[in-house]
Amino acid sequence: MLTTTASVVAPKVLKELIAAGSVSAARVEPGDKGLLIVVRAGMNERVLGAARGGLRYFQSLDGAASVLQGYGIMKFDVNTEHWVPKTMVRGYKQAPASVDADE
Repeated sequence: MLTTTASVVAPKVLKELIAAGSVSAARVEPGDKGLLIVVRAGMNERVLGAARGGLRYFQSLDGAASVLQGYGIMKFDVNTEHWVPKTMVRGYKQAPASVDADE
């Protein structure tokens, strides 16, 4: 889950960090209002901010992956624990039970 020490990084600054080779890892994880992108730059973790301030939230993995790929980041980790996609049935608050592929 998101560390409390992670600072917000503006999209322009993130582009500069990536161009300088400072970003070593990225991940997508749940936040209060959706999914967040967290990058590791040096020893620090930074959360992608919105262009006009605040955090940038994503409502789908597809949206977050698209943004990461736009920055040239093709490999990243994903943690969807405690995140319920909007496409799930309303009121369903946990992941479905595993389905055996042989059935």
